[in-house]
Amino acid sequence: MNIKTPEITESVSELKSLIRKSPEGFQKQRLTMLYLYRSDQVKFRKEAAEILGVHRKTVGTWLSTYASEGLDGLLERSYSPGRPPQLTKEQQELLREKLQDPEGFSSYQQITDYIEETFGVKMNYHAVHTLVRYKWNAKLKVPRKSHEKKRKSV
Repeated sequence: MNIKTPEITESVSELKSLIRKSPEGFQKQRLTMLYLYRSDQVKFRKEAAEILGVHRKTVGTWLSTYASEGLDGLLERSYSPGRPPQLTKEQQELLREKLQDPEGFSSYQQITDYIEETFGVKMNYHAVHTLVRYKWNAKLKVPRKSHEKKRKSV
């Protein structure tokens, strides 16, 4: 089945500037697809898909969305952003300040207990570890043992 490519109303220069200005990666990918068609670099969905690194059906979906809803519809995300965080922004700021404290926390379980006592929010260990270690790039303030000879020479 051969579906006709919709008429792209934006100019090549307009699409280039939109690609440069778009903050989201998914928007850049979709705008690049329009740019490829408008600048006659591709004629078929398969060619565009290979350049963009997506499946040809994805390109077809984008083109049909563009034909029915226009540029605004193409650049809109169609799924929810995910689960809301368990801690509010204010609670997260308080926890970050506490993590900056020189004494800090010696374990993630200690952080979990602190969150439950202070904010009344029960978070599991894995969620706390992921938030603190990987999202905030914070480390625990744990004194490490050093060798006796090293301590004497310093």
